Amino acid sequence: MRLLLLGHCSYYTVANLSEAIREFIPGINVTAADPVKPGGGLLSEEEGKAFDEVISLPVKRHIKISAGNRIHSLVEIFKNKANRSSLLKNLFLFRFKPVFNQINSNAEEIIYSEKIKSLFSNYDIFHFHYLSPEYLYNVRYIPSGKKVVMTFWGSDLYQISGTENYTKQLEAFNRADIITVNALEIKETVLAKFGRNLEDKIRFADFGLDKAKLNRLNSGNRDKYISGFRKKNNIDDNKVVITIGYSGSSKQKHIEILKILDTLDEKYKKRIFALIPLTYGLQFEEKDYPERVKKVCDEAEFDTLILENYMTDEALAGFTFSSDITLNLRDTDALNASMLESIYAGNILVNGAWLPYGKLKRLGIYFREIDKLTGLKDLIPFLLDNFEKEKSKTSSNTEIIRKNFLYDNFIKDWEAVYKNGSTNMNQNKY
Repeated sequence: MRLLLLGHCSYYTVANLSEAIREFIPGINVTAADPVKPGGGLLSEEEGKAFDEVISLPVKRHIKISAGNRIHSLVEIFKNKANRSSLLKNLFLFRFKPVFNQINSNAEEIIYSEKIKSLFSNYDIFHFHYLSPEYLYNVRYIPSGKKVVMTFWGSDLYQISGTENYTKQLEAFNRADIITVNALEIKETVLAKFGRNLEDKIRFADFGLDKAKLNRLNSGNRDKYISGFRKKNNIDDNKVVITIGYSGSSKQKHIEILKILDTLDEKYKKRIFALIPLTYGLQFEEKDYPERVKKVCDEAEFDTLILENYMTDEALAGFTFSSDITLNLRDTDALNASMLESIYAGNILVNGAWLPYGKLKRLGIYFREIDKLTGLKDLIPFLLDNFEKEKSKTSSNTEIIRKNFLYDNFIKDWEAVYKNGSTNMNQNKY
């Protein structure tokens, strides 16, 4: 059985999934189409070994069109009444540029269609990740009888808007055999937004955390990692480290949160050290966004540090352990891995109450919530005044994460999705 992972294949997530499939589910060969590393960069040979194969899908803009292709295109246009009418209308009105563009566009589509259909004929299951309309375009080329799986990541559900986008998504969902979500709240949002007729297609399946990374966070070297990170970054041992978000996206609310923290009483500002990780995700932001964050940091009356460079595994462990309080207050999310790792490392987590985290509550994970950003004005002083007590309440979080967010414990959900699609309505864990 040959599985093709496609869509927005963020490397670390799909690599972990692929390795789990290859370890636990016999008989599935995994290919990744155009996996992307957060922050950019090409996959190394070693990173590519997470999959049986890595391929690149054809790209329309790279297609070269010959005179023969244009003649073929013209013949095909005249076979279709609507296309023929459009071309002749422009021709009779001496609109030669639209005529030329129509012939070229149709030729490009014919060539692309032939290439992608030939490639797709080699696979049995097509698993689309991140269901934004631009990543669903290739659904139309999948042969009938092939299995199509689609997985929501979060922003593709909560931040896509407009009837044209909804129409494109719904067309793809109608072709899908299975749509996976990782939380009850997300399932209900899908059904409310696109129709309850999709309910029979929805299955629960979650992405597992990186076992090697969790082992590093459970290695007994906690004090060593913290000491090294704090020393390297000149963080006083008496400071309480507050991490704001996990990426360079402005959706992490870096600027808004920094400004709120700067309104705290002086005695609290003297105690905090804010970490702002901008190591990836900036490709979607305006070019001056890092400078705007730096300006707010420079004006803040408390210690700050912006992390911009890619972190090694050792540095990342030091960063995760060194954070005392993690603020996860973006507009939308679907249980991001960085947040779960911070819980595992013993951070005091502050989530937005609007995020779909009922699963964490049902599992018994301890964290704090605010219903608006300004809630930090009261919560941060409370956490600082009761720091040791709040920290002790997180003591069981590590084991809960280990038991519930490793592929060892829910790979059966993915096996059911790929091999038989049977329902897995054990909703207690979702």
